[in-house]
Amino acid sequence: MDDAVKFQQLVQFRVPTGLSEAIDAAARRKCQSKSEYVRQSVIGRLGADGVDVQKLAGAA
Repeated sequence: MDDAVKFQQLVQFRVPTGLSEAIDAAARRKCQSKSEYVRQSVIGRLGADGVDVQKLAGAA
């Protein structure tokens, strides 16, 4: 989402401890925060599933 002020929202979810630690480790390898790693991963997966994230962002 390009306009951080306009689209500032918080997504919270619960995961098993092992998954949370794996996400932390993967994020550190890419020098990212956990939330940025998850955001990029979700966007990548949506794209792989045929969802046009750019089109959805314009509809918000």
